[in-house]
Amino acid sequence: MAPAKDEGDGGLFGWKHWTFPDEWTVVARDRTEKSPTSGRIEASDPWNDDHPGKDALVPFTDQRNPVRNPQLTIAADLMRGVQPLYKSFFTDMGANLLSNQGGICQDFELRALECIEYYGAKQGMTACKDWYDDFIECQAGAKQKLRMRAMFKKRHFDNHMEYLQGKRTWDETYEKPPKYHAYMEPWADEKYSHIEQPCG
Repeated sequence: MAPAKDEGDGGLFGWKHWTFPDEWTVVARDRTEKSPTSGRIEASDPWNDDHPGKDALVPFTDQRNPVRNPQLTIAADLMRGVQPLYKSFFTDMGANLLSNQGGICQDFELRALECIEYYGAKQGMTACKDWYDDFIECQAGAKQKLRMRAMFKKRHFDNHMEYLQGKRTWDETYEKPPKYHAYMEPWADEKYSHIEQPCG
């Protein structure tokens, strides 16, 4: 544990000013870029070591983290689209297999692809970035997972350390458990509803 600024008496070895460093958790890794060229797409070597799809088999890696991959663009996802050699009735029937239509991200995908269709693939890389980022976040949830990691460190490490140092009370640090009847469904029949009245 690293001591923070010494402000007054911190107790033995200044332990009341100690904090958990980010390096002890995944948070520091989330805030450090892999390399200056990480996330790039190259025609000569599309699956280089920094390519976001290299770790696609891992449940959640940082391939969608914009800090770790500074050159990550929406081209990485657009190039995954499979175009048929010729369009026919049968290719239109199977088009839904390669899209998110019918899922929770269908509206995000539709808005992003309509924007790219309007501006074109080249200009759409910058004009449609916000729309496409929302679609990618809906698919992967990378930013949500990064926020959850940061909140977990704050709640389970930093807040607990502040409680041990006397900077927080028990009620400020830990939530009260729910009441025993908190997860029970309300009584369906009004005639017998008096049987399950919540206690006090």
